[in-house]
Amino acid sequence: MPRVRPLVAAAVFAFAVAPLGAAPDEAAYGAGQGYPVGSRYDWFQQHRMVGSFTAMEQLFPTRRVAAAAMPRPLPRAEREPDRPFVQRHLDSHPATGLLVMKDGRILVERYQYGRHAEQRFTSFSMAKTVVAMAVGVAVAEGRIGSVDDTVDRYEPALKDTAWAGVTLRQVLQMSSGVQFDETYDRADTDIATLSRTWSRQQGTLLAAIGQLKQRDRAPGATFKYVSAETQVLAQVLVRATGMPLADYVGEKLWRPMGAEADAAWVLDAAGMEAAYCCLSARLRDWARLGQLLLDDGRVDGRRVVPAEWVRAATTATAPHLQPRVATPYFGYGYQVWIFPDGLGFALLGIRGQAVFVNPRERLVMVQTAVWPSSSVRVLSIQRDRLWRDLVKAVARP
Repeated sequence: MPRVRPLVAAAVFAFAVAPLGAAPDEAAYGAGQGYPVGSRYDWFQQHRMVGSFTAMEQLFPTRRVAAAAMPRPLPRAEREPDRPFVQRHLDSHPATGLLVMKDGRILVERYQYGRHAEQRFTSFSMAKTVVAMAVGVAVAEGRIGSVDDTVDRYEPALKDTAWAGVTLRQVLQMSSGVQFDETYDRADTDIATLSRTWSRQQGTLLAAIGQLKQRDRAPGATFKYVSAETQVLAQVLVRATGMPLADYVGEKLWRPMGAEADAAWVLDAAGMEAAYCCLSARLRDWARLGQLLLDDGRVDGRRVVPAEWVRAATTATAPHLQPRVATPYFGYGYQVWIFPDGLGFALLGIRGQAVFVNPRERLVMVQTAVWPSSSVRVLSIQRDRLWRDLVKAVARP
């Protein structure tokens, strides 16, 4: 692809990320204080979210996920399409960033609350899909024998836990049956205990999952969202590859997909990545990841992730994983959410983080956000409406 001359590139960039007017509730999000970055103890408070969500490496220990030496170019439309519903969404939605690509070309790139394109935006649970893709690469390399191997074959510390005898496939599909309280915004739940290992550096991730001994359903029978499942996958990857998770992801996924900037993965006190969350990256690199999945794991003709793995990951293959069965709305693949109604698939993180992909229309949308609580139904509906409007607007005749 020919390089754009610097002056032209600057002009297009300036158009594509032109500053907006006031974002929703700017004062409540800390605009008057310059969007301050918090501490380990208050970073999640509303007036510190904007600053903290783009400065995780200042708050917590992290490991670098190295970028490509030659980033994959993302061409831009000469002008942003006239889609008034996009501006209406931003006027009412606490999105820090929004990027839309069609056929690999950026149509929209907007930032709010003083954020900009060179900042890294935290993923929360969007990181789960990155881990799933790394598992697919490890299987293709023969480092992991099969997704039907049990996880304790690779990580002996799991032999005395509820994951003993559970297969990688069941863990990938959030169907292990492990008893786990995923309730957010409370201090006395399993997810809170897991998160304190990195947010407060209290204990280790492996010790936290090692305390989970009970199942409340049979493995492989029903879907239940359990963030600890992704941590199990990461422990397996580290054992199988002999590499830190961030290093393996950098070598096998981040650099090959053409990432333009290093990402940063938060660590616990033992130096283990919080795999189920906490990977920070630029908006355009989240879009590159979405494009990689859209292209069945290929980048410019080069294979990065096996096509059959991407297809399995982005498909609800069992009855209990179907949309409107696994949950009232979404279905589930391998650490990937599956839309109903042919809308594609999604990476999702709490407080509004999302990468949406529609293969039929070759559309990718990335949104980062600062929802005031972990899940806000009205904001979920707004984001879903934006996606449906975008898919409809670009639909082929």
